[in-house]
This record gives sequence, structure tokens and C-alpha cells, in this order.
Amino acid sequence: MIDTDTFIEQMIIKAVPDIDDDGLDMMIEDTKPVLYDRVMTHIVGKIDEKDGQWFLDILEKKWVTPEVADYLKSKIPDFQDFLEKVYDDFETMYLKEFQNFAKEFGPEKDSEA
Repeated sequence: MIDTDTFIEQMIIKAVPDIDDDGLDMMIEDTKPVLYDRVMTHIVGKIDEKDGQWFLDILEKKWVTPEVADYLKSKIPDFQDFLEKVYDDFETMYLKEFQNFAKEFGPEKDSEA
């Protein structure tokens, strides 16, 4: 299983290698809900509507339990591979968006040389 905190930490360090610990902690906390939403959207898109509603309802009550994990594995073929792809796609998108943001809003180059 993927360790989400470690995944996010490593991804942020790739984007900002010189980030300090406080900045890293803040960015980890800001990124978790975005990744969570991405994973949930992809999961719900892979299961039928009735099952999707059950899944969302159970998450509100219990979060991820062994029962939920077993359920997802039974409904989504190669669930671990599926999840790894969602995480990989998220990292690719995150790093690209971070680079675009840095180009757009990063430190301005001194045009007086």
C-alpha cells in the first residue's frame, strides 16, 4: 500500500528541493485533501453508481476500513496498480503545475544586465 504522507513529501521535495521543514509541513497538509479528492473521484468513476454511493456513505462514517479496502479490491481489477497510477498521474500533474506556477510567478530575472 502507498504511504500517502511519504508520497506527498517526496513529491513536494522534487518540486521545491530547498524547502524548509515548516514550508514542507504546510504544503503536505495543503496537498493531502487535493490528492484525497483525486483518488476518490477516480474510485467512484470505476464503480457503478449504487456502489459509488455506498462507498461515499461508508467513508463518511468509518473512513477506510479493511472492509472498504476488500470491497474496492473486489470491484476494481488490479486495485493496487490502479491506485499507483492515480498517484503517479497526480504527481505528474502536480510537478507540471508547480513548474508553470514558478515560471509565471517566480522571481523575476534582472532585465538590466
